[in-house]
Parts: sequence; C-alpha cells; structure tokens
Amino acid sequence: MRVMLSIVAALLIASATPAQAASNAQPNLLSFGLGYMNFNKSESHKQSADFRAEYRWGVSLLPKMSTWFSGWDRYVQLHPFVAGEVTSLGALYGLGGLAFDGYIGRHIIVTWSEGVGLFYRGNMAPLGSFVEFRSQIELGWRFKNEMRVTAQVSHISNAGLTRRNPGAEIAGVYFHVPIGR
Repeated sequence: MRVMLSIVAALLIASATPAQAASNAQPNLLSFGLGYMNFNKSESHKQSADFRAEYRWGVSLLPKMSTWFSGWDRYVQLHPFVAGEVTSLGALYGLGGLAFDGYIGRHIIVTWSEGVGLFYRGNMAPLGSFVEFRSQIELGWRFKNEMRVTAQVSHISNAGLTRRNPGAEIAGVYFHVPIGR
C-alpha cells in the first residue's frame, strides 16, 4: 500500500500544474457521500447503501512537517479529516485520518485517504473487530468556487487485528462543499 501511495504521489508531482496561482490555501470542506457497500458480494443481505459525512480541514500538513515540503504545496497537500458513516443495515462507523490531495491541472483532483475508527455492525455481517481501517481513492473535478464532485472506491477492514477479517468494499460519489478558508 505504501508503494502504491508513493507511485501515485510521484506521478502527481511529475504531471501536476499549480493548484492555485495566488494562494496555496484551500478551504475547509464539508463532504457528503452516497455509496453502495459490498457491491462485490453476491449475497444481498450483505449489501447496503452507505451514507457519509466528513469534515476535511483546508490546512495542508506537509509544509508544517518540514519547510522542505513548502514548494510541493501547490501540487500535493495532506489534510486531516473526521468522518461518520451509516448504512441501510444499521452499521455505524466513526473515523479520523489523513487525506492526500494531488492536483492534475487546474480542476482534476486525486485524493488518497487512510483512516481508523470504531465500527458498530448493526444488522450487517461482522467485519471481525470494532476497530476498523479505511483506505480510499477518489478521482474528481474541482470547480472554480472550490466545490468538488468525486467518485470513490474504498475498503474497510480490521487489517488483520483478528482472525476474522472479511472486509467491505464501497463504491460511491462525494459532493464537497467549501465552508471557509
């Protein structure tokens, strides 16, 4: 997974153009998502709708980690986020983590995120633990007013914390609304 993230980062840096000419700052985002959980499973009792709400801070952590990253901020940014998910089967998931934004041109954005949180399965098949990790990739369009629409694919699993680790795959869409700088 780290190798894949490194490759994506290198490709984005090599092909990117500045995200914003006047300022590297981006607004905080309130994000709403709708998805289809376990789209890859044939048993209908394991499939469900997935509803999400996230808050993504606009501040990039890369220049704060080291001044060496200051020049990168125009092309790639690292942002903290908190999120909540609920499914139509009554599962609840609250998590936090980091989102890595890469800008391709002025409008195309690729976001890789990793998070960890607490999971309550409701009427869903067990995922093996109450601690679950989420890996996600998004591809989308960033409008001039900083709103975004992205498609996402994500995977939730306990990363081998327990013997039972079936995981869940989700495909969906996000609508990201800027709420301030």
